[in-house]
Parts: sequence; structure tokens; C-alpha cells
Amino acid sequence: MKEGYYSLVLHAHLPYVRHKEEGRLEERWLFEAITESYIPLLWELNETDMKDALTISFSPPVLEMLADPVIQERYLDYIIKTEELLGKEKQVAETVEEKNLVNFYTDRYQKIKKTFIDLNKNVLYGYRDLFEKGIIKCITSSATHAFLPYVKTKAAIRSQIVEAIRCFQQHFGTKPKGFWLPECAFAPGIDRILVEEGITYTFVDEHAVLHADPQPSKGSGAPIYSPHGLVLFPRHTDLSSKVWSSNLGYPGDVDYREFYRDIAYEREWDYIKPYVHEDGIRIDTGIKHKRITGNEESKELYVRQWAEGKVQGHADDFLYSIEQQINEHGSQCYPPYLMVTPFDAELFGHWWFEGPDWIGQLLKKGEGKISFITPETYIDRHYQDFDTAHVSFSTWGRKGYGEVWVNEKNEYLYRHHHRMEVDLATSAALFANPTKLEKRYLQQMVREWMLTVSSDWAFIMDGQSAVQYAHERFSTHLYRFDLTKERLLQGEVQEEWITKMEQSFPFLKDIDDRIFFSSHDAYIQAKEESAKGEKRSILMLSWEYPPMMVGGLSRHVYDLSRALVTEGHEVHVITSYVAGYPDYEINQGVHVHRIKGLQPEAPNFFDWVGSLNIEMTRYVEKLSRKYQFDIIHAHDWLVGVTAVAAKKSLQLPLLATIHATEHGRNNGIHSEMQYEINQKEWELTFEANRVIVCSDYMKEELLSIFSMPEEKLSVIPNGVDIELLQPYTNNGIPKMNDQFTVFSVGRMVKEKGYQTVIEAAAVLKERNEKVRFVIAGKGPMLEEYQRQVVERQLESHVTFLGFVSDEERNTWFCQCDATIFPSYYEPFGIVALEGLAAGKATIVSDTGGLAGIIRHEENGLKVIPGDVNSIVSQVLYLYNHPITREAIATQGLRDVKSRFNWETIAKQTEEAIEDCLVGELELTI
Repeated sequence: MKEGYYSLVLHAHLPYVRHKEEGRLEERWLFEAITESYIPLLWELNETDMKDALTISFSPPVLEMLADPVIQERYLDYIIKTEELLGKEKQVAETVEEKNLVNFYTDRYQKIKKTFIDLNKNVLYGYRDLFEKGIIKCITSSATHAFLPYVKTKAAIRSQIVEAIRCFQQHFGTKPKGFWLPECAFAPGIDRILVEEGITYTFVDEHAVLHADPQPSKGSGAPIYSPHGLVLFPRHTDLSSKVWSSNLGYPGDVDYREFYRDIAYEREWDYIKPYVHEDGIRIDTGIKHKRITGNEESKELYVRQWAEGKVQGHADDFLYSIEQQINEHGSQCYPPYLMVTPFDAELFGHWWFEGPDWIGQLLKKGEGKISFITPETYIDRHYQDFDTAHVSFSTWGRKGYGEVWVNEKNEYLYRHHHRMEVDLATSAALFANPTKLEKRYLQQMVREWMLTVSSDWAFIMDGQSAVQYAHERFSTHLYRFDLTKERLLQGEVQEEWITKMEQSFPFLKDIDDRIFFSSHDAYIQAKEESAKGEKRSILMLSWEYPPMMVGGLSRHVYDLSRALVTEGHEVHVITSYVAGYPDYEINQGVHVHRIKGLQPEAPNFFDWVGSLNIEMTRYVEKLSRKYQFDIIHAHDWLVGVTAVAAKKSLQLPLLATIHATEHGRNNGIHSEMQYEINQKEWELTFEANRVIVCSDYMKEELLSIFSMPEEKLSVIPNGVDIELLQPYTNNGIPKMNDQFTVFSVGRMVKEKGYQTVIEAAAVLKERNEKVRFVIAGKGPMLEEYQRQVVERQLESHVTFLGFVSDEERNTWFCQCDATIFPSYYEPFGIVALEGLAAGKATIVSDTGGLAGIIRHEENGLKVIPGDVNSIVSQVLYLYNHPITREAIATQGLRDVKSRFNWETIAKQTEEAIEDCLVGELELTI
């Protein structure tokens, strides 16, 4: 005996289009779906007593909107307004056929209104009743219909799943057993999270199962288990195509209602004006008088009786096709042959007006003729009979994979999506024990992220339908996310402000922000808690310290030492003597000891460094008799001799920060002096218990050059103190109102790349562009650069200032239009952070640490190192796009405040110190 089952599955989803203001065009999408799909489908389902008639998935946006009192009242107004329009239509109808059609619509809308009111204006009550009676099974989809394979982190995927389950339980009183993957998009790993959250089954496209490994014994005639135990039901392509195929599907029949011929576009403006958009935009009213007719432009009047006849015939044809499939495959066992046809619910009624009637006829005619079943019941009967196989990434979209949701029209969305996920994880860790008000800010960040990552925006952009709205919604929620995050991080939490944010898009009242708080974060927090009150005495060695500022190292040590003091530690900085400054002082809580070397005027730099280390070592020995230090923190090779000696004599762990390498500065080792320095660098990293570098670029450099074990390295970025970059008064510096000014500051050495700026200035002058480069800083190449500017007559386009004070530097940062740092080699590039902190759009070379700071066209711009045309094009891009320039500058400033502040860096340094101390203890034991 041949046996087979048929399962009809519908997925109800629309983007969350509930706006605070009334009259949004997109709200009509929901109104049309209620009128044409959700309520008519209820009518048909209420006509059957068949158990397990079908499965329907409701996405959380649909659940939330249908249950929203504001939406309910607006929908009732929409129905009443449509009834008023039908009253006018009845007066202008001329033929018997036209009058019959208007009467059909009038009766239908009266029935729709009565159904809506009888359900207390909540359509979900009707479906919940059918669910509780066992007529249908109800499930849900991800929280905002995110395309889950393109979500970056497990926490974010879990959040989409958990919040969807919570939302469904709120509206249906129980948790769903099944889960509709948006776009039927499956990828390995998603199944594990679904199973962990109590989900039993989902749906995939047929090719996903046919190409599974190993190939299932029943092909696509039965569901399979994923490796983590999720049941995957494949779509039956042949049966599904009878409905959704644009060429052969039933909805294209000549006698069915034509979707694209609404009376809004056929009536005189004065007549239709009260029933379309108040801004004078013709939009669909839902009243359509034409039938499909054929491919010709001219359309005939819709005849309801003819359409009803076609519904009967198409229901018979579909049932016959099911029977044919059973005849062909029904000998399969066990499990028995199963045909699953998943569809978008809105196809039935909205796109295919007669679709709900077709479903009704399918149930009536099929009862007793074929075996309808839901996936849940099929699993209950046959769960022991399914194969297990690995399934790769797949969707039911165009070509079966993901090109609809990431292509040249929408790919830019994802770098923002992924950055938001990282920000959520960071914020959850920073506010591990939030106040009630802070928790609402965290929840709002999750809510805004969710609304940003809806797959609808990428889908709309791909289809080029309502693109402006998709861009608007994406940008709106991204902006609101960043604004909420910034206020939270800055401590500007106000109940009135967050209440307004929540009310603007009242989606998902209860959200679990703790999902983004990882077990690793919990471990670190516990470690920090146990170490609270354990303040350290730190001996910090650095050859330069303010006022001696040769490079970025001096500023780094100055800011880090102050930040560590703020965290409660005692910090002693041993540095070189500067004439006119005290040998010892306490500067903002930092103990500063300035040491004069044995040869303070030595002409050879290597001799000067050696004599400094001899005296530093002697001083440290004497200082250690007075102070009990916990750790030594050395900065770069110039204090390496003292660092290693102190480690051994004081029996203390050594932490080293390597800011740059001789190999990197010179692109190799080419002289005896360079070799000696390289050896000193290696010795310091070898002796150090732990080594800090400021960028992933530097990490790879040390791994390569010194063959260091990776576990010995910590990457902790540089930081910037925004307070020290506050603008001063004009200070006599001329403001170039008619020129676009690009500012830079750095050492005048070859690796900083300023030769390329001179070349770029020449190109811009030749093009007659009003762009001027202003470059501050001293160094051996300064006079050469200044000479070239004069010889090439570029004085109006590039100026080398030489040394400038902090006040002058800050003034230039304030007055310039953009900043640029064109280095060939840059371990980190703290000056680039200063450009971002000054609130300016910043251009950097795509090299070294600079590449890790800047995300191109998001928080800055990147150029090819040494490429003149690259600099020219990016400078002109900022010059010609002032709005984009401002947006880039704003994001850059946000990043500095959240990622590159010294409080965060000090905490990361504390962790490195504790790792050193723990490691030293283990060695001792």
C-alpha cells in the first residue's frame, strides 16, 4: 500500500513598520496584509474541523504589530475609510457587472470589520483559538527576521532566537516547537543554538537536503536530523512551483484579480484624494476592479464568479498532483513519504487575492482524500526513522544561496551590523552590573541593533522597490544605536530620554541584554572582583617622558602612568634628565625620577643610551630599598639593560612594551648599529615575562622577527586624552577660509611618508584645487622637505611648520578640515588617534597599526602607502563630500571615546600585569 503525507506551511512576516507618527505609507503594508491575507485565511480555517490542517509561522514584528493598540485603531480607521470609498464607488458604477463587483467588496469589507471587532481588534486571538483547538500549529521566526548566516557572533544569533521565542510565548501562552529560519537560510552552527533553546524543527530548501553529506537515504522525501539534532524539513520544489512560479503558477491565471490595477491610479484626483496619502501621493486603496486578462496592457473587469470557478479547478489540480507524487514515491518507508510546501503567508490574499479561498478548498476537497499533517505530528510519529547528515549553507532565495542579501546594492550594511555586535558585547562587559536605568540603555541598544539587521532592508535594496525607506530605516536605527551607546558610555543616562527612545519604536518590551555578556567576560569580571583592593606598585622605565618628547612613546608613558594612578596603583617612572626640570617630582600622582647619564653630552647615541642605563640601574637599586615594587614595566630597548638587570636583582616579573622595532623602521637590518639595536630588542622581549604591543600589525612583526611564542603577547592599543586636545584661542594662526586645509603632525623622517604629500600637493596645484597641507614636526628631513616646497613653488599648497607647541598643534587640529598621516611604517600611530579625537575626518596609510584603527569610509579613510594618486583621490573625496566628511569624523570621535580611552587601556594593562604576577608565582611554586 502506498502512503504519503502533505504539509502546508505558511510564514507571516512584514518588517516592523509601526511609527510614532500617523500616516506612514509603509503602515499600509500591514493593513493590506490583515485585510487580504490574515483575516480571509481565518475565515477559511474556521470552516474546517480537520486537525493539523496547516502550520503558520508568525514573525515577532507581525506579532507585535497585530497586538499593538495604536495599530489596531489606525487599522479600524483604514477599514472605515475604505468603506466610505466603496460608497462612492457604488454611486459611479454603471454596468450590472460593475455594481456586482462593488457589492462584493462592500460585503467583504463589512465582514472584515465585523471579524476584526469580534476579535477585540487583535487578529492573533483568532489564530490562538485555532492553535489551542489543534486545527493549526503555530511557530515563530527570528526576532527581526535577521538573515542568520550573516550574523557575526553566536551571542547575536542566540539573541534573535531567544527574543523571538519569548515574544511568541507572550502572545500564544507557550513556547514554539518549530522555528522558521528567515529566507530558509541555514548554516552549520545555527542548529545547535536552536536546539539549545528548545526548538525541534525548521525548514530548508530542497537542494540543502539533496546535497547533504552523507546523502540521505530518502533523498528529499523525508526530513533529516542536523548534526546537533535539529529536524530539517525540505521544501517540495515541484509542488511549491505550482503556486509561486511566475510563469506556471496558479496566481497568474487570466481570471484572477490583477494586483497592479488599483483604482487609486484610475480615478480623477479630486475623487480619490481623500483616500490616498495626505501628502498627495497616489497609493493603493485595496480596491481593484480588473482581472489579469493576459499579457496585454488593457485589462478586463474582474468577475468574482469566474475566479471562484478557477479556485475550484486549481484546488483539484493541486490535490491530483499530490496523489501523483504519492503514486510515484508512496512505497517509501520508514518514514513514509512527505511533501512540505512552505510559502510566504502574504502570497495568499495580498499577491494572490484568491489564495485564502484556494487553501479553504484544498482543505475541504482534500479531507478524506489525502493525509494532511503538520511537521510536529510527523516528528512525533517517525522521529526514530530520520537520517542524520551535514547540511551546508543554503537558502530558498535566488540561485539557492545568499546573493539576494549581500551584493553590490546592499553589502555596505554588514560592516555596520558586525560592528554593532562588537559594541553590544563590549557594552555588556563594561556594564556587567548595570543600574536599572543603564539596563534600559543596554536593552535599547539591543532593540536598535535588531531593527537594523532585519533582512527586509537588504531584500528591498536588492529588489529596488522601496529603497529610500530601507535606507532610511537602516540609517535611523544605526544612528539611534550609536547615540544610545555614546550616552551610556559617557554616563549621560536620563529616564526621560530613554523613555522617548523606547516609545518611538515600541518593539519587544522585555529584552535580555545579558545574552551578549559572555562566559569569558564573567571570568574576567570575577578575576577583577577577586583582585579588588590589590593595588600594585609599578616601576616604569622609559628613556623619554615630558617635557622630553621625541616620539609617541613619551606621550604614551605619560598618559598610561596617570591612568594607572587613577586606578589606584602607585607608579614610579624612571626616565632621563631634562635641564631645568626637577630630579624628582610627583606629577598628577605619578612619581617621576629623572636620571642624568654618565655621558649626558655623548656625541654617539649608543654611548648616551649605555651611560643612561648604568645610572638608571644604580638608581633603581637604591630606590628599591625605600619602595617595595611588584613589577617592572619597561618601554622599548633603550631601557632594556636596566630592565633586565632589575628583574634579576630584585627578583621581580618584567613586563615590556615594544612600541616599534629597528627592523620595521628600516625595512630590515642593514648596518652594524641596526643589528645591535635589534639584538637589544630581542633580549628585552626574551627576558620579559609578558610583552605588550599596540597593534595586531606589531604582534605579527614580533612573532616573525623574534620568533616569540604567541601566548606571551598582549595587544593593547594606544590611547588619547581628549581633554589635552581641547582647542585653544586662535593664537595668531591664520584661518584659511577659501582653502581646504589638511593638517598633519609627526617626525620628519622618511618612514612618515611626507614626501608623498609633497607630490600630492603638486598634482592638486596642477588641477587648480584649493587644497592646502599644513605639516608640523621636526626631524632630520625637515630642511629637505622645506627646500623641495620652495623649489617646486608649492608654498600655497603645502607648509612645513617645524616644531610647534601643544597649543599651536591643538589650534591647527581645531581649524583644519581634515587630517592625514601617510606613513610607510607605523607600529600604531597615536597621532591618528589625535586626529580622530579632534573630531576631524582622518586619512591614514593602509599599513601597520594605522590599518587597524581606521575602517575605510566608516571612521576614516585609507590610502595606499606611497601612492600619490591615492592621497589625491581621498583628499578630494573629503573636499567634495562635506556631509560624508562630517559623518566619518563623528564616528571617529565615537571610536576614540569608546575604544581608545586611557581608562580602558589602563584596565587592559592591569590584566597584563596580573598575568605576569600569576606566571611568576607559578614558576616560583
